[in-house]
Order: sequence, then structure tokens, then C-alpha cells
Amino acid sequence: ASKGGVVALGGFGAAQALRLASNLIMTRLLAPDAFGLMAVVLAIEILIGMLSDLGLDASIMRSKQGAEPAFLATARTMQLARSLFIAFIMVAVAAVLPPLAASGFFPKGSVYADPRLPWFMALMALSVVVTGFNAMRVALHNRSLNLIPVIRLELGAQAIGVAATVAGALAGFGAYALAFGGVIGASAKSLGSHFLLSGPPARFGFDRAHFKEIFGYGKWLLLASTLGWLVQRGDQVLFGWLFEATAFGLYSIAVIWIFTARNLIEMVQRRVAYPALSELHRERPHDLTRVYRRIRRVYEAGCAALFLVIVASADVVVRILYTDAYADVAHYLRLLAVTILLVPYKLLSTVVLTGGDSRNFTIIAVAPGVALFGLTPLVLDWRGADAAILFAALTPLLAIPFNWRYAANYVKIDYLRESAMAVFAIASGLMLLRFA
Repeated sequence: ASKGGVVALGGFGAAQALRLASNLIMTRLLAPDAFGLMAVVLAIEILIGMLSDLGLDASIMRSKQGAEPAFLATARTMQLARSLFIAFIMVAVAAVLPPLAASGFFPKGSVYADPRLPWFMALMALSVVVTGFNAMRVALHNRSLNLIPVIRLELGAQAIGVAATVAGALAGFGAYALAFGGVIGASAKSLGSHFLLSGPPARFGFDRAHFKEIFGYGKWLLLASTLGWLVQRGDQVLFGWLFEATAFGLYSIAVIWIFTARNLIEMVQRRVAYPALSELHRERPHDLTRVYRRIRRVYEAGCAALFLVIVASADVVVRILYTDAYADVAHYLRLLAVTILLVPYKLLSTVVLTGGDSRNFTIIAVAPGVALFGLTPLVLDWRGADAAILFAALTPLLAIPFNWRYAANYVKIDYLRESAMAVFAIASGLMLLRFA
């Protein structure tokens, strides 16, 4: 696990360097509203994907039969069906957007009223179809913590996608260059999963017993993933409606940076903590508490350091990297940074999920998502945009009591110690709001 963590962090650093280079280049080739378009399309794509998420990769990693060819073939068939479903819904949504915009349903000047959005969404649907043909070897490598080939593939596909995006922008594609790069990058990763990764032949198949195991574990993840999307991406859909297009574009760029910081921690959780905790559940459940607490301390230290670096350097970094038109990105970065302090609590959710308790994992996701959509517009009317952004960033706090309750079935919870990061996040958020 330690070796896998080092490899994963190295791959993450390289991936973010590529993303940063792409972002800096594209801000000089495209207007801010293009990034708002991309943010909304990605948020909708992820929502639809989570509505059909059966946890295929998670099933391969945790199941005792996850490495068997028949299991992988069944999972791949389910993956393709899911991708086609997502693409169909995206195209259907793209078809209804123009008449809704013409009727005045969307606020004038918002991203949803932009006539480019339907075509942008249709292009992104194509990249979703391509991912449905991926071999299941990525999940198989993650299961065994053999991460170097996977990271090599992902970095290569990302580099190809970035190059295609830049080429599209230079060729005059405008905002569509972002979608074009997404299609090319997805195609490169799909091809690489077949030719660059070792493993069983990539076949389609269907085994009733394997299907029942995957579906039985994943059925609750459908709801959990949807509600998780409400917490992770719902702000982009919500603020895309409530904010003016340029302001939302600047907010979306700040979100990219915050997601980069959060993904640094969550990537280690997904690629190292999840398979490691899965093995502990299977083989040594008596060691779960000890290992969880060790990992938790590392998570907390990393999150606190990232938060402080972002708050201290936001103005300087934005001034160096962007033109004057993007200066307000620093303001949004500071407000959003508090959400990083809440990422360690997701480790408790992982303990619940790797224990096979997908039903209670779903319950954990309910409260933050409901609060985000139900209360954020009220906070916006009451205290303004900054307070609404901060409130949205802190909504994961509402999941903590549920995390404690259900994770206590597997590990011993030190409630006083566990509360420290939540208190720090609230205090930091109020100070940022006061001095914004």
C-alpha cells in the first residue's frame, strides 16, 4: 500500500501538471464562459453516470471472484450498457435545451441559455460511448495495487487529449475544442486499455451469478452515487443557473483547482485505501481500527497543509498564471478551500463501503445533497453569493454523524479526535467570509 501510494502520488502530480499546462494555455485562447460550458456539461454527465453507477470497479476490487474472466466479461457488458444509457440521456437533454431556452425557461445570460450548450453536450456524449468499450484491466490492476501501468496509460491519454484540445482551439473550434479534446483523450485511453495493459482477453459476456453479485452490491450505490454527485458537483449545476455566465466561468476555474487539491487525497483513498481496507475486511478485520487511524492522521495532515497553502497563495498564483480578466478566481479559491478540510471524513465512508454495507453508505450521502439544493438558494438570497458558496462547501458536515454511526460497526471511533477537523473547517470558513 505504501509503494502504491508513492506511485499514485507521482502519477497524480504529473497529471495535474498536464492539466495546469492545458488550463493556462486555454485561458489565453478561450473566453471565461467556455469553462462554464465545460463545467455544466461535465456535471450533467457525471450526474447521469452516477444515476447508473453499479460500482463495477469497486466490485472487481472487493469480490473474491473479481479477477475471474467470466466476472470481468459480465462487468464489461454492464459497463457498455451503462455508457450507452448515459450517452442517450445526454443527447436527449441536448435536444430539449433549445426549445426551453427559446421559451424563456432559463435565466437570460446563464450558461443554460447558451446556444452552444446542446452541441457541446452531444460531443461529450460521444466520449462517453467510447469509454464503454474500455477493457476492465484498469480495475484489475488497481485490485492488485499494480498502479504503474495504469498511471502510464492515463498520463498518455491525458497528454493526447490536451494536445487535441489545444489543436482544436488553434484551428478555430472555440469552446468546442474542450469537447473535442475530451473525445480524443477518451479514445486514446480506451485503445490503451486493450493494447498497453496485461490481463485476460477483453470480452463481453454474461453470467447470472456474477451479475447478481455485482448488482446486489451496487444497487444501493445508484442512489449513493447520485446523492454524492449532489455534494460534489451540484454546486456547479446550481450556480450555473443562479450566476451570470462570466462570473460562473471564473467560479468554475476555481473549482478545477479545488478539485485538483481534493483529488490528491481522494486518489490515494480510491487507489490505495480502498483496496487495502477491502483486504483487511476480508482477511484481518481486527486490524481495521489501527490501520484506519494511521491513514486518517496522514489524511488530516495532508488536507490541513493543502488548505493553508491555497489560502496563503491564491492571489499570488492567480496573478502569475492568469490575465487580469481572471483575477476573481483567487477570491473563489479561498472560499472553496474549506471543503478540503472535510475530505478525511470520506475515509469513514470507505470503511463502511469496503465492509459491503452499500445500503448505509447510501444513507451517508443523503443529508449533504438535500441541504445543498434545498438551502443554498435561500442562503444566496439571505447573505449573498459568498455565503452561498461557503455554505455549499460545508454541506458535507451533515454526513459526519451518519459516518460515525455506521463506521462504528467496523472501527472504534474517537469522537473528540474526529471532531477536530470539522471545528477547524467551520472556524476557517467564517473567518474567510468575514475578511472576504
